[in-house]
Amino acid sequence: MKRKPPSISLYHLLLPLLGLLLLIATASPIQAAGNTEIRPEVRIGVLAKRGQAKTHAKWDATADYLNQQLPGYQFRIVPMLFDDIPILVKNDLVDFVIVNSGIFVDLSVKFGVRRILTLTNRLTTEADNSQFGSVIFTHRENHSIRGLSDLKKKRIAAVHATSLGGWIMALDTILNTGLKRGELGPVAFYNTHDAVAQAVLEGNAEVGVVRSDTLERMAKEGKLKISMLRVINPQRHPNFPLLISTQLYPEWPFAKLPQTSDDLARQIAIALLELPPEHLAARNAHITGWTIPENYQSVHDLLKRLSIAPYDQADQIGLRAIIQAYGGWLLGLFGIITFLLLLIWRIARLNRTLKANQRNLMQSEEQLRVTFEQAAVGIAHLTLNGAFLKQNQKFCEMTGYSARELHSLNLKELLLADDLSTGLRYLNEIRRGDTRQGAVELRLKRADQTAFWARLNISCVRDISGQIKYLVVAIDNIDPIKQLQEENRLSQKQQELILELAGDGILGLDLQANHSFVNPMAARLLGYEVDEMLGRNSHAMWHHTRANGEPFPEGECPITRVLHNGVTHRSSDALFWRKDGGNFHAEYTCTPIIEEKKITGAVVVFREVSSLSHNS
Repeated sequence: MKRKPPSISLYHLLLPLLGLLLLIATASPIQAAGNTEIRPEVRIGVLAKRGQAKTHAKWDATADYLNQQLPGYQFRIVPMLFDDIPILVKNDLVDFVIVNSGIFVDLSVKFGVRRILTLTNRLTTEADNSQFGSVIFTHRENHSIRGLSDLKKKRIAAVHATSLGGWIMALDTILNTGLKRGELGPVAFYNTHDAVAQAVLEGNAEVGVVRSDTLERMAKEGKLKISMLRVINPQRHPNFPLLISTQLYPEWPFAKLPQTSDDLARQIAIALLELPPEHLAARNAHITGWTIPENYQSVHDLLKRLSIAPYDQADQIGLRAIIQAYGGWLLGLFGIITFLLLLIWRIARLNRTLKANQRNLMQSEEQLRVTFEQAAVGIAHLTLNGAFLKQNQKFCEMTGYSARELHSLNLKELLLADDLSTGLRYLNEIRRGDTRQGAVELRLKRADQTAFWARLNISCVRDISGQIKYLVVAIDNIDPIKQLQEENRLSQKQQELILELAGDGILGLDLQANHSFVNPMAARLLGYEVDEMLGRNSHAMWHHTRANGEPFPEGECPITRVLHNGVTHRSSDALFWRKDGGNFHAEYTCTPIIEEKKITGAVVVFREVSSLSHNS
């Protein structure tokens, strides 16, 4: 937000001179007929937030009250515009000031102004408070603004850049929503609260900012209808019935300038503390009186947050001067420090990486060593010729040789004579690179000259140039597997022999009732060769017709039904048909084959009980 700097008017140039002449005039004795009493003039500067006429109407009764309470002085109200306050205070043209809390903090830091009282604002006929806030509002017809976040790029009307209630409080509240100053629209300062409200009503601004109590008093004076406006970010505070959009801050103080007598300040403080709430001075000022001074630290903090006078330029000027005087040296020093910091950071990072790699390498080596030593298979490292370089304990246990004995042997010496050619061919393929890795099953000799079946797996370890450094051989004892395979082979051969020698016909059916196996007796009884029957539908071959010559539907066949219901079926008088068209009566049992609770087929065992020689 930028505001045009105030122009230096003739009024501003002549004001100090006029003040000096005024001081000379007031310092002269005031004489009347028969009266030589001198009454020093005491000037009370009051911020004219609603204009000079309003200021006199509001505060002249306070000067009259002090004239009555302290008859040795002549009190006078001096309305002060925002931009004139520093000039009047700096040149001692006023003795006391009644200003907003933000301006007071600025004057206290720059000129040593001290608070002696804080006013108690008359909020309603029943409520008063020594704190106030700011009201942010818009026209009720402006539906584009509902909350503070909608103020982006909106035209804002405020009282003055130094007006606490008319701008500063509201600015702090707006920025707390996350909006940046640069995101706000243009801000126009109208110097009086009345003018701000009028600007919003007339459409010259989209948003207005005034101090709390302004809208209510303008409405009471008939200058506006509050119903035509809508408060943005309305807040509620205990014992504060007025419209407000921000937190509360201490009310205006009554403050003395450094050159003003402490004794006079004490007398004024006593008189104002005793001001009755219904006195004309209190009613005209819209206050219930004065109280002991509030703590204005919250205002200091507010101005610091926003970098507003008196906390706007001191640090910045010092920094700017330092940069102008030593900018080159500072830039060079900053570059050197930055380079050193980057170098230190880089070295520290490399050091951390190196240590981490070392730890990982040690961990990997340890893991490899543990894996090598504790592997469940025998592992050995061999030269290209097959000589042993290194082996794990499991390899020694499987072969029956010690590590020292193996180092004097070659892999070829462990191969059984019948498997020697197979092992050498496999080893040569690995060395030639015909296969990078593979496995072969052969027999190895133990130290006691007994043999065992092993699965031999050899792989190459190469250097960066691709040359083979050494071979890695892993052996796994597969004797149990070979024994199981042999047992299965004998069992299968025995089963086949039983099927061939069985006196009953035995048929295996799959789920489609096709033959999956046929023993020789079944083929002979039905007049077929075994190979003729495999894979063909059983019902269509030998169970297709009833005794009366009518077709026997497969869906009604009890043998086929077993494949669906899984219930064993027996019959002592079934009619089976041969390949040559003849038939015979048979007794049979059809049993389902169930694997993992699922029907996978059936077995039919049958024998001929009588034969009919006629053809169908």
